Amino acid sequence: MPLSPANSLRGLLKAAFACGLAAGWLGDFASAQPLVPAQGILQLRSRTDQFIVFGALPGSALGPPSLSLIETNHLQMDPTLLVLTCERVKTELLHELGLPDAWTGRIQINVRGERRPTEPILIESQWNPSGWRFVLVVPGQLERTRLMQALTRALLLEIANRGNPTQRPAEIPLWLEEGLATHLLALHGDSLVPEIRTLTAIVQAAHPDAFTEARRHLRGRELISLADLCLISSDKLGEPEREVFRRTSQLLVAELLYLPEGRACLHEFLRQLPSYLNSQLALLHGFAPHFQTMLDAEKWWAVAWMNFTGRDRLMRFSVDHGLRQLEEILGPAIAVRLGTNAVPSRKVLPLREIIANTEFTQHELAVAQATQQLHLLQFTAPVELARLISDHRQTLFTYLKRRTEYSSKSNSRSADAKLATKEVLERLDLLEVIRLDIVRLDAAAAAVPKGR
Repeated sequence: MPLSPANSLRGLLKAAFACGLAAGWLGDFASAQPLVPAQGILQLRSRTDQFIVFGALPGSALGPPSLSLIETNHLQMDPTLLVLTCERVKTELLHELGLPDAWTGRIQINVRGERRPTEPILIESQWNPSGWRFVLVVPGQLERTRLMQALTRALLLEIANRGNPTQRPAEIPLWLEEGLATHLLALHGDSLVPEIRTLTAIVQAAHPDAFTEARRHLRGRELISLADLCLISSDKLGEPEREVFRRTSQLLVAELLYLPEGRACLHEFLRQLPSYLNSQLALLHGFAPHFQTMLDAEKWWAVAWMNFTGRDRLMRFSVDHGLRQLEEILGPAIAVRLGTNAVPSRKVLPLREIIANTEFTQHELAVAQATQQLHLLQFTAPVELARLISDHRQTLFTYLKRRTEYSSKSNSRSADAKLATKEVLERLDLLEVIRLDIVRLDAAAAAVPKGR
């Protein structure tokens, strides 16, 4: 007897509970609104209402194939699971870009069970006076990387076209969608885009090396210039060229995000895409604080490539050593007076406390030195700490810029200084929680006997 939509939903919830994923997925699932139009097609709305998925139940005449017919390394496009996957991918993508969930364009996904998994995934941008809408047509089964790329492209299209008043949609560079999709999968593993039959077997290592595959595919290869990356088209790539392109793009996206205020620059790059037919010009506009010309960008990319491909993982510090280096940078020794007539002495204080309890003129130099030291630490620290170090550096860099350049976030310079201080302290508190978690995990891993 075929399952009803309600039974299918209950079955998915039961599987989620069984594998311990319910806490992360129930919020998205509980707000999904299953409707049953004519011809047995489900219409599911996601928690934030941005995604609408149309499709029939797996195994039905119009739906995806049953699990027994799914090809190796392919995912079943079950609408009840796909609507959850969309929200999960969006959450992680927005987190990586440092953006709020302020969507304006709805994304519709039509699951066509009869389409072959090798057929192109159609993504259409539709404009109307009220805004943009994006429609994806996907087959009943897909490889995980192809689904991830399609969802990433749709989300980037929505972000880039916010406020775009023209009827010409922004074009997302292939390196950006491939690189970001690959990086997100590398960071979060299969748990980001799971499937019903493997839910109970998902084991994701904490703080993985997101560049293991990139290092394996890119070591010893010649540099692919930015100009060449921008010219590569999807239909001209075969295997293993596609995997090399994918990993090169991942490295480029990660290096751009690791730049000071890199996330803000990437967001500006996306915002400028509708105004340019050449994405390289939009890149220069978005990353103007770092590159004045494409030659500047090419030089920076060549250095980043050389640092990555020319430095073996064994040449870097251990995680424990990197954490100790980070702790020293965040706890500098400064001169303090313990009394009115006392001679100044050196005392180690957390940088957070120095910022919170002294005037800007008293701690500006210490913050600037810490920012520079964090930049140098990135070249020798293990890749597991790259994101944490980069976030610390960007937080301090942004704080210095806010304190030396008046912004429009508040009505006066003094109010803006208070706001900048409040924001940097909150950010440092959050990063300290993450750092302590890594310390505990590294200590626990070191305590496990070798060979187990």
